[in-house]
Amino acid sequence: MQRRSIKVRDGRFDISVEESGSIGTPCVLLHGRGECSGVWRTLTDAASAEHRFVSIDLRGHGDSSWDPERAYDSPTLAGDVLQVLLAMNIRKPVLIGHSLGGSVALQLNALLGHHVSGLVMVDFGPESDASGSQRVRADIRETPATFDTVDGYVSWLLERRPLANGRALRNLALHALRRTPAGVFEPKLDRRVADESPQKREPQAEQLWQMLASVRCPTLVVRGVGSAVLKPQVAQRMAHHALCEGQLATISRAGHAVMTDNPDEFNRTIDAFLASLPDAVSGGQ
Repeated sequence: MQRRSIKVRDGRFDISVEESGSIGTPCVLLHGRGECSGVWRTLTDAASAEHRFVSIDLRGHGDSSWDPERAYDSPTLAGDVLQVLLAMNIRKPVLIGHSLGGSVALQLNALLGHHVSGLVMVDFGPESDASGSQRVRADIRETPATFDTVDGYVSWLLERRPLANGRALRNLALHALRRTPAGVFEPKLDRRVADESPQKREPQAEQLWQMLASVRCPTLVVRGVGSAVLKPQVAQRMAHHALCEGQLATISRAGHAVMTDNPDEFNRTIDAFLASLPDAVSGGQ
């Protein structure tokens, strides 16, 4: 594992990136709102050595810069990631995004045109259940300012994610927290990511459906069977009607937080999809 920071937007923001593996098509991992790249650690630890992963802390999350203007909409975040990929000379990546990260991945696919090897959208769709989405934002706003221990944060998360795997949550927590001079732990998160973007640049449902129809690479839609955010009929429409090369995977014993609820089944699903891609073991960038 190697972590580094890349400057974007003429040096105004630092975006933190963690790389693992060194061969194969790069897989760019984009976390959801209020989380960080640590949510992918269980996947990257378990994956085949043939895969190269690039896990990114989106603006306002993890070790990346916060934005005083609160520009945390998916088109802006996709622009940040594009500059990171250009700086790293990454070509034709596989884009894997969860929730907000799924929206960022879809926006990024449009920016990259045909230079995408594959796309995975995890519990994200053009239409989401309003109450489920608001619960995600409420959990971010209600996150305590500090925790006495890492395990205290894990316990707090488990209260809100009863299906979650403890090992996966601990992997998330280890990167999501920083120790303060007072000896307590604070989340590395700008809670304002839960606010509606003041620029109101989020694309609307019809725009997102159109973007899905324009995707030209193999695409996997992943849904937790108990998701309160992505409805099954929306996931089916995405995979079987909107996308020209779409497929749907439903993960058992999982809600919206698919990667931490059932990491073993999720990891197998991603590994199988990557193995099915024409360029998956090409070793190129």
